[in-house]
Order: sequence, then C-alpha cells, then structure tokens
Amino acid sequence: MIMVVFDGLAVTPDIQTMIEKYYVGNILLTARNIRDSVQVATLTQELQKIAQAAGFTYPLMIGIEQENGMISRLGDGIRATHFPGPMALGATRSPNQAFDVAKATATELAAVGINWNFAPVLDVISEQGNTTVGVRAFGDDPQTVGRFGVAFAEGLRAGGVGHCAKHFPGIACTRDGRRDSVFRAKSSEDIEATEMVPFRRAVAAGLDSVMLSSSIWPGSSPDDSEGGDASRAKHIIGEVLRRQIGYDGVTVCDVTDMPLFGKDPQHIGEAVVTAINAGCDLILIYHNQSVQVQGLQAIYDALQRRYMDREVIYRASSLVLRLKDHYFSWRTALAAPDPQRLQTLMQLHQSIARKAYENSITVVRDERTLIPLSSKITPSDEVLLLTPVVRPLHQRVAGEPTIDPFECFGRALAQRHPRIIHAPYTAHGITQTHVSLIKRCAAIIFVTANATRPNSKSQVQTASAVHRLCYSKPMINLAACDPYDLLDDRKYGTYICTYEYSSTALETAAAVIFGERHAAGVLPVQVPGAPALRQQRHVHLLQWFVEVWEKRRDLYASADLWQDCLGRKWPLDAGTLSALLDRPGYSKHFVVRHTTSLELLGLCATYFIMLGNNKVIGSLALLLVRPTHRDLGIGLSLHDVAVRHLRSTPGITSMQLGSIFPRLFPGLPVSLPDDDTRWFAHRGWKLSDSHFVYDLFMPITEFVVRDNLSAELADMGVVIDNCTPGNMFERLLRFEEQYFGAYPGWVEKFHALKETEDIADAIVAFAPGKRGGEGEILGAVLIFSPVGNNQISRDIPWPKVIGERIGGLGFVGVKPEYRGLGVRKGLIVAAILELKQRGLRGCFIDWADDIDTYTKLGFREWGKYREVWRKI
Repeated sequence: MIMVVFDGLAVTPDIQTMIEKYYVGNILLTARNIRDSVQVATLTQELQKIAQAAGFTYPLMIGIEQENGMISRLGDGIRATHFPGPMALGATRSPNQAFDVAKATATELAAVGINWNFAPVLDVISEQGNTTVGVRAFGDDPQTVGRFGVAFAEGLRAGGVGHCAKHFPGIACTRDGRRDSVFRAKSSEDIEATEMVPFRRAVAAGLDSVMLSSSIWPGSSPDDSEGGDASRAKHIIGEVLRRQIGYDGVTVCDVTDMPLFGKDPQHIGEAVVTAINAGCDLILIYHNQSVQVQGLQAIYDALQRRYMDREVIYRASSLVLRLKDHYFSWRTALAAPDPQRLQTLMQLHQSIARKAYENSITVVRDERTLIPLSSKITPSDEVLLLTPVVRPLHQRVAGEPTIDPFECFGRALAQRHPRIIHAPYTAHGITQTHVSLIKRCAAIIFVTANATRPNSKSQVQTASAVHRLCYSKPMINLAACDPYDLLDDRKYGTYICTYEYSSTALETAAAVIFGERHAAGVLPVQVPGAPALRQQRHVHLLQWFVEVWEKRRDLYASADLWQDCLGRKWPLDAGTLSALLDRPGYSKHFVVRHTTSLELLGLCATYFIMLGNNKVIGSLALLLVRPTHRDLGIGLSLHDVAVRHLRSTPGITSMQLGSIFPRLFPGLPVSLPDDDTRWFAHRGWKLSDSHFVYDLFMPITEFVVRDNLSAELADMGVVIDNCTPGNMFERLLRFEEQYFGAYPGWVEKFHALKETEDIADAIVAFAPGKRGGEGEILGAVLIFSPVGNNQISRDIPWPKVIGERIGGLGFVGVKPEYRGLGVRKGLIVAAILELKQRGLRGCFIDWADDIDTYTKLGFREWGKYREVWRKI
C-alpha cells in the first residue's frame, strides 16, 4: 500500500532498506533517478532483483509521471521519444492519435522496466487561469477530455503499462496565486457537469487506478474551518467515486501534498492515517526515508491503538494485489536490459510523434494574413525573434551546459529565412537594444510562455510594448505553452499556439509560419469573452465543396481516413473497404477535400435497396470527418448533400442511418459520444432509446450441445440438414419469398446461393413427407465463411477483423406456427456445428434484435447499435 521515492541513479542503501526491511512494494521514479535509458533499465532490474530476493510474490510497481509534453520525465528526444502533451493532443481532435501516442509511450517505458504511468490527466479547464493544470489537460470540454482520457488510458494498457488517472475530482483551483478547493469554487451541479464527466466516462471504460486531488482534504481552502475532519474526503471517495460512479479499483493519494502534512514531516503520521481511513488504497510518500518510515510506523501505531480497522488494510491491499496480478510478472520484470531496444522503438515512433505535432499546431487567428510570412518579406529583410527566458524543458545531466529551449526555434526559422535575429527578453521587459532591433527588422515573431501566471505576467506588458513599437510591421505572436497568454486580446491579429516549447513543436511551428505546413490544430479551449463561440467550432453556415467519390482517385485516401476515424476499433484495409464501397448501380458516395492540399477531409457513403412495387429504402451508411477538421461544417455539408441525393431517388419511402447491404453498421454505434448522437437527432433523424440491434460473437472450437434439443425435434418430426440443389432449393426459395419477402435484401441472399454454387450454405428444417414425399419446409438459416464465393462474406467485413477462420450465420427464419417450439434454436445449433465441422474457429452474428437464444448458447455482445430511420 506504500509508494516511495529516493534520490540516486543506482540502488541506494535507503531504497534497499525500504524494500528488504519494510517490504515497500511500489516506487516512483523522478528526474533524480534518470540519466539515460540504459541506466534506467539497469536500475529497475536491480530493484526488482532485490524485491524477488526479499520474497515478494509480485514484482515492484515502478511508476513515473510521463504525461508527455511539458511533463516528460523520460522522453526528451534523446533518452526516449518526446511526444506531444495532453493539450496538444486535444488540439489534434483525434482520440486515435492520443491512443497511438500513449501506446508508443508505454512501449518505451516498458522497455526500461517501468510498468506504471501516472497519466492521463482528466482535469477540465473551465475558465481562464482557474486551474494549475494548464496544458496538462486535454481541453475545456468535459466530453472531449473524457474521450481523449479513455483513448490515452487504453493506449497505455495496449503498450503493457498500467495507468493512474488524475486528479479526482479536479485539481485545486488557483485564485490570486492561492490554492483553493474546487468545492468552495463551484457548486455541486457545476462539478457534476464538468469535473465528473471525464471520470464517469473513464470509469465506464475501465480504469486501473485513480489519483485523488488534494482539494478533497480538510485545510485545502484558505479559510477552511473543517480542521482535521476528513468526513468530506471519506464521502467523496466512498459515496461519490465508489458508489455513485461505480469505481472499484485502486485509489492513490500523495500524502505529502495534503494540507494536513503542510510540508512539516512531523505531521506525516496524521496525514497517512487520515488518508487510509478515508478510503485511500495506495499511499505515496514523496519525501526522504526518515519521513517514509514515520509514515509506515504511524499505520502500525494506529492499528495497535484501534484508530484504524484491520479490514481497511485488507480491503486496500487486496485491490493493489489484484492489480499487480493482472499486470506484473517476474519474467518481464527481470528481463535483461537491451540497450538497442529503446533506440529501435524511438526510430519507429518518430513518425507518430511528428504526425501528432503537425496536427496540433493551431493558428487561432491571422487577421492580416501574415502566414506565410515569406509573402510579406524579402530574402534580404531581417526578422526579429523575441523569446522569454524560461526553465529548460528537461533536466540536464550534471556538467552539461544549459540550453535555451528556443534555440531550436531560431535554427528552424533560420533554415527558412537567411536573416533571423534571436534576442531573448527577461522579466524586466525589453531594453534599448531590443528597441533598436525592433525598429531595424522588417517583421517580428514574439513568443510568450505561461504569460498568465503571476510570476510571468510581465510578458504581457512586454508584448504590448513590442506591439506599439511595431506600428504597421508584421508581428506574429506565438504562445509556446499556455494558449491563454494573449488569446483574448485581438490586437494581436496573428496568434499561433504550440502548447509546449519542445523542439519538435517549435520546429513544426516554424514550418507553419513560412507556409510549408498547414496548421491543422483546433483550439481545445474556449476564447475568453466569447461564450457562444468556440474556436473553429459550430461553424454550421460554412459550406464546403462536395464531390462525388471516385474509386481510382479516392480509395486509398478513404482507407487512410477510415483508419484515422475508426481504425482502432474497426480496422479495415483498402481492399476490404473497396469491396464495401465499390457497388455500381446502387451506391453513390461523396467527399470533401482540402481546398489547397486536396487532402481528403470527409467521406459520406450512401446505398439504396429495391423492394417490391418499385419501392426503395435509402441508406446513409457512413459519415466520416477527419478528427483534425471536425466542427467546421464538413459533416453537415456531406450530410445535406447525401440526404438530398437519397430523397431524389424515385420510389424512396424511408432512409436508414446505417446500411442493410453491404452491412458496415446496422445503425448508430452506441459507443459514439452523446454529442455525436444528438447531432443526428437535431437533423431530423428519429432516435429511439429502446430499439437496439447487436452484433454477437462466440468461439466455437469447444462448442457442444448440452441439452436434448435433437431428441425433442425428432419427437416433433423435424429434420435439419443442408439444402440440396434441385427441387429442395426451389421450394426453399418459394418458402423465403412467402414468409420473408418483405425483409429488404433477405430473399436475394438465398437466390445468390445458386449463382455462387453455395447452396449447401443454406441449412433447412423440414418435416419429411409421408411415403417419401417432399415434406414441408419449416425454416432455414444461412451460414458463411471467409472462403468460397458466398456474397454475405463480402457484405459483412467484421469476422475478418476478429481473426482468421471466423464464419457466421444469419437470416434465421421459421414458419409462424413453428416459432417458439425450438426449431429456431435447432437451426442455430446446426449452423454452428456445420461451421465447426468446416474447421472454423468462431461464429459471428450481425444485426440480431432478439438475442436471448444466442446468449444462452454462449454468444457475447460484440457491437451494439441504435436503429435510426427517417420516413420520406
């Protein structure tokens, strides 16, 4: 239940004692423990060896704070890849990129023996400057923070590293430089509508652990009168987090950050006991060994004096052990360090990091069209770069000279313009030398970094002074960290945000300034003073040029777009997507591309199906918008063109959101965010909260029939067998047309069996006729597999996504008077056994509404969709 820190690049006597004598099972690595990747890998392995020799059942939990961006303990571009931080990822508008970055981060951490990461940050920025979290947050929209937080947590898990979401229920606010409690600053309704939203979403998706905010503890408010009463904290952990939100995992508390501790080591015992009694499971003691031992001893004293119940210890430790059992193994913990492993990973991950940075840089405004700057100056003109003096982003090794973080920005600009003058400015503002340079140069690039913080507010005055001196000269302003720096002052007409001053972010910004790259980022926070408008959002009146999709030109770009939008959960290659989209005669698709780069930004797919009496059903099967360009009206433009196209089809009676054939999705996936669902509701689609359909899946290699179904059917005189060509097949077609002819596309799949010579894929239930007669057909089911020519396997792509040798069944239909007598179940079981006999490993069922029979047989939900229709 205890996590400690220590100073040293190698195992020290103090940390060895904490493991061997006090059995501490969790260690947090800080910057003081990190020199290079080989050293870290050696250190973690030595720590694990000590734990194993001490008789530990599970390896040590070795954690780190690797949020990326401005909080990047390991990744500095040299020791490990430097990835963009949370707010930069939020600016990409792509949770998929957050997943990719997190997974890559985790694989690099695991390569040096780190198995736990204190991320993602789920705090929400709700007002300018009201939180100390800054660019460590994904943004100010609770739903967006939740989506990105879940994606990041899933990415860490996919990379083999556990995660700790923080800081529940929101980090302490800052007012006039003082820490305050979110519970004093906000009403419970406000907290529920903002801070709670990401945590509810993340808990529903599954969290490994949660770090608690110091604002829950007594004394966190400047005038807190609660003293030592921890009832509020106990209520928040037990009632809100555990019962209301439903979280059943590990809670983590840094007791040295509690107001009770107050930086006084003498209060460590009270802080530790208070935290555990309130419901904390893992206690982080961020101090020296003496204080750590005092904290441990305080637990034993509290138990002896009955200030603490042993059941509290058993419950908390069991949660931690359950977590370790899930994640940790001695085989990986004791693996010999491979110096080349991390270098190889860094080479693989460069493209992931660079793509995310390129999609994050945001041009908030460019009112005088100063970008590209090369259009406003000549090669002989001088350009002045003014940058603040800031702390280095990464701690330097002893003896290594300190480097100005903005030197790389100056070099990147100099690669694009021959006459760049770089002049840093301090908290004292500009000097006469700066004034002379401003008057001499043809353009100014002015950089701020966290200018809204109390100790950096002089940057705002400096920006104003430089602006007055510029007169009509081009002045480009760049916020290299906090986007709020000059956000609400429109006199700074060209304003760019990078969200951090890492080298890759600044180099990418240089390329944007000189027009080499498009700034794809969208500001993930609201502009102060404009509550009704969010930067580049809700621009519903903006019309985009919509073109008809062409396979030769658009297929591979469409596959890339699919991968960006849906590829993590529903991966499809270009060949499979081609088979789904290329349906001449009854499909028409539409695209939107970037006006200058011609990059594909959006895709909308539509189909129609002919019914009897010249009636038509239309399908809006797919609507994708590149995550970096959402909320710009692209989806609306595609939607409106597609709906107009479908409505103009002669004989159309209704439209479906989803598709019948090919069956991409039978409806709106319920996993979509609520705001995406509401988007369709606002555009005339009738959404129901009660009509759902399901995709189901079951492994079948071990499937056996466990009841007397066969005997019961035999007693009824029912025989189930594969269909045969000739008269039986013709009678089957007549049966399907009579009972299921009104179902769109149903009978056509039975007719198609003859064309592809797959008649045996129909399994028929019939009652044999007397004296060898033909008998009566009672029902049928279709099966399909990845091999063969059966059209269904080309219409339903998801079995191939699940794995190799996955088949499926569908179109289960029984004569009305034989329903409820076991014939339907008999057909399903016969279909599964036929697939198993053919050597298939699993069975997929799509578009099932009555799933009771399937779930009793062992099928589990693979996808859930909301049926959405619209009458014409």
